[in-house]
Amino acid sequence: MIFDSLPNWQRYSALPAWKQAFDRLETLGPEAEPGEYEIVGRDIYLIVFDTTTKALLDTTLEAHQVYADIHLPLTGPEVHARFPLDALTEKAPYDPARDATLYLHPDRFTALFTLHPGHFALYLPGEAHLSQGKIDPRPQPLRKAVVKVRADLLRP
Repeated sequence: MIFDSLPNWQRYSALPAWKQAFDRLETLGPEAEPGEYEIVGRDIYLIVFDTTTKALLDTTLEAHQVYADIHLPLTGPEVHARFPLDALTEKAPYDPARDATLYLHPDRFTALFTLHPGHFALYLPGEAHLSQGKIDPRPQPLRKAVVKVRADLLRP
């Protein structure tokens, strides 16, 4: 997992897939139109969507096998968390169409952080994570972007 400010993305890799993903993320602002956009076919693609922040127990806790996720909130903050897989109980088996295994939320949340616009979080395959958590008692509207990168493209 990587959690950092968008201008720092070059510190982590010079691989083409990394550059292609972040070149696209750097062009996004709150006015980005919701939709799905190919960057390099289905190897690297962008999803921009509107949602509402949720109570942590109402979020989706998932891990992927094929794609890495790069999350970037565009309009407001959201709470994220990362979990070791061996501490989780599977809720739904791996679905290749969604590239996701779903997990039950644990009794304790130990690795919470708030992601603000201008900051990104990268989750590699096998890193269970949740996002879209609310930071105050009331749910808030949220526009965010997620770039899906086939993880083998991020290996030297």
